[in-house]
Amino acid sequence: MEKLLVICGPTGTGKTDLAISLAEKFNGELVSADSRQVYIGMDIGTGKEVESPETKIQKEKEKWMVNSIPIHLYDIIEPDNKFSLAQYQQIALEKIAESHSKEKLPILVGGTGLYIQAVTEGLKIPKAPPDQKLRKKLESRELTDLLEELKKVDPISYEKIDKNNKRRVVRALEVFVQTGEAFSSLQKKYKVNFDILKIGLTSDRETLYSKNDKRVEHWFEIGFIEEVKKLLKNYSIDLPSMSGIGYRQVANYIKENIDLGIVKQKVKFDVHGYIRRQLTWFKRDRSIYWYDITEKKTETEIEALVKDWVNT
Repeated sequence: MEKLLVICGPTGTGKTDLAISLAEKFNGELVSADSRQVYIGMDIGTGKEVESPETKIQKEKEKWMVNSIPIHLYDIIEPDNKFSLAQYQQIALEKIAESHSKEKLPILVGGTGLYIQAVTEGLKIPKAPPDQKLRKKLESRELTDLLEELKKVDPISYEKIDKNNKRRVVRALEVFVQTGEAFSSLQKKYKVNFDILKIGLTSDRETLYSKNDKRVEHWFEIGFIEEVKKLLKNYSIDLPSMSGIGYRQVANYIKENIDLGIVKQKVKFDVHGYIRRQLTWFKRDRSIYWYDITEKKTETEIEALVKDWVNT
């Protein structure tokens, strides 16, 4: 059975750095599992830019080479193009198959739980194409109203869905209207033919918050505002891609001259909220081996675990 290594956990825990280190040791390639890193020109706020000056980065079509290690599914689509979970799943599985054909170890790395689930659990994604007219109508309604409707028509999805993510709530209702079936009933699974090892990086919340506050400050130091200005020359602030944490806040700062300190604090608070949602999502998966990033022996222990698994 072909092997698939997964590195997951909340944002800012060093998942990509760990994955690159493991790829160097175990002849691997990375496949990104991040819903924002797919977009061209969105680098700083999505965590693609690597901080270490010793790191060698080469940007290629649909991938980056970092210290000669490929990271697939970076820069595969323009920010004004639609990109679905089904598209991600298909491309990710193709890249994993390519890695296997080259006798490489594919390493799925990222913090978008649904993307990881789609690949590792074989989600059969509902074939209900986006209906822009219906979607616009749903998006015009209050989130509380949409949640109440979802609770009536699909209580299972209501219990599981991120209740702060309006786009996902709209999508669940859109699928129900189009198919007449609950979104949860359509999210069936097929057998995944991988030997999977899942490693999660985490720490206590205060440590994660503090680490990511510094990370946000670093974004601004290395040109986050300039990155957003460049994007706004070609793309609308209302695009789904621009809803990523930091991008809309900085776009509003540029357009409305909001105090930069307030903007930074808003981005930090939003990152904190995202961390809480990620922790809630990943903690449901009992197959993940968790490691605290503050422990000195963490990387050594992970390497030993991966070595034993690879050699099994």
